[in-house]
Amino acid sequence: LGVPTQSTARAVAIMKASATAHIGETNTPALGGKRFRKMETQQGDCSALVAEAGAYFDRVIGAVS
Repeated sequence: LGVPTQSTARAVAIMKASATAHIGETNTPALGGKRFRKMETQQGDCSALVAEAGAYFDRVIGAVS
C-alpha cells in the first residue's frame, strides 16, 4: 500500500502501548492528556491478558518487518 514498514511497525507499537495500558488499568490522566478515557472494568489481576495481547501485537510487528 506504499506505507514504509518502519512507520507501520511504529504505529502498531503505539497501538500496543495504548491497548495494554487500557487492559492493565495503567492509563492515567497525566499520560493520556486531553484524550484520557477511563473505562468501567472489573477489578483484578490482568497481567496474563496484558502479556497475551502484547504478544499478538509483537507478532504483527514481526510480520510487517
